[in-house]
Amino acid sequence: MRELISVIIPAFNATPTLTETVQSALRQSYPHIEVIVVDDGSTDGTIELAQKLASTDPRVRIIARSNEGVARARNHGIEAARGAFIAPLDADDLWHPEKLALQLERFAVGPPSLGLVYNWFRRIDTSGRVVELPAAPVVEGWVVHRHLDWNFVSNGSTPLIRRRALGDLRYDPTLQAANAQGCEDYLLQLQIAFDHQFACVPAYLTGYRRTAGAMSTDVGRMIRSHLEMYRVVWPRLGPTARRVARRRMAGFHAEYSRNRLRRGQLAETLRAVGQAFVCDPLGAPIRLGEQARLTLTYLQRRRRGSPATSVAGCHFDDHEITERDVPAESEQRLARFRKLAVLDEADGRATVSS
Repeated sequence: MRELISVIIPAFNATPTLTETVQSALRQSYPHIEVIVVDDGSTDGTIELAQKLASTDPRVRIIARSNEGVARARNHGIEAARGAFIAPLDADDLWHPEKLALQLERFAVGPPSLGLVYNWFRRIDTSGRVVELPAAPVVEGWVVHRHLDWNFVSNGSTPLIRRRALGDLRYDPTLQAANAQGCEDYLLQLQIAFDHQFACVPAYLTGYRRTAGAMSTDVGRMIRSHLEMYRVVWPRLGPTARRVARRRMAGFHAEYSRNRLRRGQLAETLRAVGQAFVCDPLGAPIRLGEQARLTLTYLQRRRRGSPATSVAGCHFDDHEITERDVPAESEQRLARFRKLAVLDEADGRATVSS
């Protein structure tokens, strides 16, 4: 494959990390890329830094916009893209040099209905050092039920998306308008999954940075974002997918009730408990019980003064990409995914035949 890949980097006040992020894109072993940095109305010199990076490599282009939020910034990049593939990359994340090449190889051997290829990731800190070992699932084929049940892609800097599969789909700015931003990536992936298959490169090719103040660290907002996302996709869900979504929504309402209780917001706590029962009357007690156990564990650790666990190690670049450093998935989750995979395959056959 020698098709052009368009790397889309939305950037807002990203001077501490933008250089390292852009360089991780430019050092890809697959050279046929363009890097589009979309400055989202930054006030800290991001645009000047981006222009400096562009002056050193003709593959870098800059789009300067007023501040409209990350969804619209990404969409401006997509509209300007010339590539046959779209590779989103947040302005504080990193890529391994083989990321795009390995994903393209997976596309080359996949069916025409393959629309998105993802890979595993490691969480990193502000210095690029690995701080957390997330799950490493391999979920392939038609995936709507399994992706509703668990966001196994997990972040927006991991997928490589076939432009043809993206079509008219774009990142949804209405989540931000509802003060529920955070799941724009997950929502777009689900929308692609309705009509296209997914595949996985089983290697740690993305460094996903968690920083103080990032959207992903605002637990309450992220929960609201998941709930809003389910509302958006609801019209496209069949009966079995809606059952999965209801169970997940009940779980998020239960989690939100715990989040509000910890803040002393009793009315919001009770409202969230009620919504959990509305979504899944039979499963809500289970979800609420899980949250109660988490609360008890938190209080016990706090009482003992237990330090937060950390797996901080060497820099992301120094880890072997195929070294699986997390345990295998639990049998319970694997059993559930096997059942959901049957439903996904049925949906896939219906999609192909329609």
